Amino acid sequence: MMTHAYAPGAGHRRLDERSAATDQLARSFTGLPQDVTHRQVLTMFKRAAPYLGIPPRLVHAIDTLMSWSRAVDWIDGQRPIVFPSNETLAGKLGIGVRQLQKMLTSATRYGLITHRDSANGNRIGARGKDGRLIYAYGIDLSPLGARYEEFVRTASEGSAADGRIDVLRKRLTAARRRIRSLAQLVEDECIGGIDAETVVEIALMATRQMRMVRDEGLLGACVEQIEGRAETLGRAVAAALEDRNASQYERKESPSDDSEDTLITTTNQSSTAKADYSSGFPKRSSGAGYDVRDEEPQTEVEADLARYGVDPDFVASVTPEFILSERPTWGTLIATAERIVDQTSIHRTVWQEACRLMGQKGAAASVLATAHKHLRGDVDRPGAYLRGMNRHAAAGLLNLGRTFHGLKESGRIEGMRSLATGAEPRAVGQIAAAALRLARGTGSGRLL
Repeated sequence: MMTHAYAPGAGHRRLDERSAATDQLARSFTGLPQDVTHRQVLTMFKRAAPYLGIPPRLVHAIDTLMSWSRAVDWIDGQRPIVFPSNETLAGKLGIGVRQLQKMLTSATRYGLITHRDSANGNRIGARGKDGRLIYAYGIDLSPLGARYEEFVRTASEGSAADGRIDVLRKRLTAARRRIRSLAQLVEDECIGGIDAETVVEIALMATRQMRMVRDEGLLGACVEQIEGRAETLGRAVAAALEDRNASQYERKESPSDDSEDTLITTTNQSSTAKADYSSGFPKRSSGAGYDVRDEEPQTEVEADLARYGVDPDFVASVTPEFILSERPTWGTLIATAERIVDQTSIHRTVWQEACRLMGQKGAAASVLATAHKHLRGDVDRPGAYLRGMNRHAAAGLLNLGRTFHGLKESGRIEGMRSLATGAEPRAVGQIAAAALRLARGTGSGRLL
């Protein structure tokens, strides 16, 4: 319903139900409580504005209007009326007069201000010696005072809602990250039968759509759904990995009679050093299978290592940070590689696959090379890097012998550069290995 109130000298001021309600609210104002100032009214209004949907431009306009008001205007029997001209107010706000008129109309409909018009429509007023208004015609700020309690309540409830919404958003982010981690695990471990990409897309879409949502019910329902999907995906991945690991054995004795060899590949079959490798998992073999005690190369990768003269001593010289044994054997290297697998992000199934494709000697050399590159900062994800080596080995493209010679040459060059700059040329593992040899009386009598 739209009506018009005649303002002499200024044409007709448009009134609607909201404007009329604001005018009625202003009439009900009888002054602020004694312990409340108009500055507190402004502060609580600013805090409540975002939760009331009041645009920032109106907040700025009210803040500017309040600068013309005094504390005495807000006591009982007075009216907080300010009377700057449109030109003055528009200059303060940095907008045009027409824009200002629209803004004031909008502020009236939001229940923030009303108008007290003079006979000629001009804004005018005068104050006495005590600062009180003798007369005033202009913009009435009384609705702000009348809504003070509402502002306090809205600001408090809005702040509490912000806390709850923040928790929901963090839960949503945590669920999305968990889904991405599980999806990465599915990809890294090549787990079939799980559509992780769809779950990731749903989580990302939900995160984007909920970014600006403040409806706690809607946001909470979305969070519960994404958390449920993360839980379902987690159970599926755990079940797949459990099924894959079900055929693995617990413990296996050292594959060599050497007194320095220690326990290596885990299996629950005891007293055996022979194994067939099928689909990456060890199984008992009563026939002629892989035997780590055989000095002859048994896989293409081991043949490549032998062709380039990469034996346990050569591997230990390239990766001294992992091997401190004076007389390293393949059993020592394999045990060290298994320890590295258990201590890093390399999954056991990747290690088993490497053993199947490269033999235990080739797999141990690959793990040590991968760990060495990881410590140097050349490899970020050891598990993914070893998986790539497995793919190259399966395709007959892995040249592990040349890799070790390249690592040795790289270490030599870095050592020369360090000597030139005066920095320490060797890793802590190299120094420790040299110290161990010196302590045993087999070294050259010096660490450098």
